Amino acid sequence: MANDAQMMLSLFFAVYFTLMIDRSHEAYNPYDTYGAWTGRSFAHRRLVLSWLFLFLFPLIHFAVTYQVLGEYPLRFDWGFPGAVNIVLVGFLSFFSFGYYRIFESFLNGFPDFFFSELEKEGMESRPEFHAHFIPGFLYIILTVLIQVLIIFFLNN
Repeated sequence: MANDAQMMLSLFFAVYFTLMIDRSHEAYNPYDTYGAWTGRSFAHRRLVLSWLFLFLFPLIHFAVTYQVLGEYPLRFDWGFPGAVNIVLVGFLSFFSFGYYRIFESFLNGFPDFFFSELEKEGMESRPEFHAHFIPGFLYIILTVLIQVLIIFFLNN
């Protein structure tokens, strides 16, 4: 049975994951299965990249975080410590945006590899690879550091 921290993580993750998928679909059409089915290599590449960074990696990260919260449950007593734990769980689920930013870094860093000339015409000009990759990597690292904080310092 899930504890309170695991349930809270699931709720936050569901919201962030939904926002990430919706945003990526509007901006980049990552799940162009029709284009992939018809043999367009650009669509294949976007599809594989999206499966990795928008689905597989976030779900694995979620599963690990969920298990950690099962082993090291947080207390949500009334008062400041309980409020801090709620905020920490909210931050723990923010990793999904990190994977989204890394996904964006590849698409914007290598547009010729992931988009046809026609698709690139309708896209906004976006920052370079590092402008997305570094913040995305930091989102992921920050959530891992918060997990370490929970395990070693806040576990009651």
